Amino acid sequence: MTDSNRYGRQWLAWIILTGSFLSCIILGIAVPLGINAILQNSTESLSLTVQANQGTVGIEETNGPRRAVLVGEPALSISDQTTIRTDTTASALMIVAPPDQELTLATLQVSSNSTVLLERADTPRFTVSDHPHRLAVDLQAGRVRVDVSPWTQRPLELVVTTPQGGIVSVRDPGRYMFEVSNDATQVTVQISGKATVAANGGSLEVGPGQRAEVLMNAAPSGPLDPARDLIHNGDFSEGLGNWAAFSWRVELPDQPTGETIIQSEGGDPFLRFRREGIGHADVRVTQSINQDVSDYESLRLLATLRIVDHSLGVCGIQGSECPLFLIVNYIDDTGVARVWQHGFFANGTVDDNLTPGQCISCAVVQRPHERVPLGQLYFYEVNLIQEMASQGALPPRYIESVTIVGSGHSFVTDILDVALIVE
Repeated sequence: MTDSNRYGRQWLAWIILTGSFLSCIILGIAVPLGINAILQNSTESLSLTVQANQGTVGIEETNGPRRAVLVGEPALSISDQTTIRTDTTASALMIVAPPDQELTLATLQVSSNSTVLLERADTPRFTVSDHPHRLAVDLQAGRVRVDVSPWTQRPLELVVTTPQGGIVSVRDPGRYMFEVSNDATQVTVQISGKATVAANGGSLEVGPGQRAEVLMNAAPSGPLDPARDLIHNGDFSEGLGNWAAFSWRVELPDQPTGETIIQSEGGDPFLRFRREGIGHADVRVTQSINQDVSDYESLRLLATLRIVDHSLGVCGIQGSECPLFLIVNYIDDTGVARVWQHGFFANGTVDDNLTPGQCISCAVVQRPHERVPLGQLYFYEVNLIQEMASQGALPPRYIESVTIVGSGHSFVTDILDVALIVE
């Protein structure tokens, strides 16, 4: 063998050895990195369900048929790239949850005259991933309230975009209100949490009890005077703290009382009234407000509720036994103490002679009781100033208390939250 052949083989051996060594190093680095990238970045869709709170809610999928969901129908499963539309008579409730789990990540209350596009809704496929759940929403019109649950190990990253160029980022649990008009976007942090509002080259962080505004072609302004909730612990996160729970009243002495308990669903607490028996029974929880509201232009009462079951048709023969009443004790502009109340029911048919549609023995400001879907979440909102004016009553000057009442024979009623917002 010549020297040139020997040297050639030696060089080939060194090349093979070096190449093998480098390949081993590359594979030793690339394979773990590749596996880690897959574990970190692989995603699957979040579970999204929509139910009609009022009226008929339109559901439009980008690459699918148009659908509608009616009040009382089961919740409809949707995917991302879906638009939710409500008209003047409709509102919707959307639940965001991890796939194949009952845990609630967020609840979206879509008000009337709103258009919401769900651009993205995904979560890491593998538990070792460091990434958050991700939800991206394009609020094109109207108002949406978002409750981000604190009872999750993995945080939810929420991004809301608006026509004014606003980009709102949320990563903390709390309650957030987003409202879009032709002229502006309003972002309010109502309960805990914080939001970063960016638009047109500017950025602003708002915390609890603060509001930001985004005008067309302008940076966000604020923090501004917020809408303020006069009710403390309205979401029952502190049990019945700040609430006075009264004893059950039972008509027949040989019949049982009921239960007033705080339960949890999907990690979120709620108040439940439960009673099974014959004859009338009722219970109430009350919070003292004692607040002058004469300088406010808006006084909105909001509640999220669910009537699981009740045995009486409508609200009984006097219309006074609704499974749920919301009651506001107030003093009007003339100094007279008055009561406003609103009842909710899910079973029965209104009959003026048998089961009237409102309480015929109550000396209160009221309108007909409201039918809600049996066993489904329902959110209610009313501007008390406008409501009382429409009934010929003077507006409230001073709010004394807010009361939640459960009544009837056998009934199960849930209250997830209640708020009294002044602006």
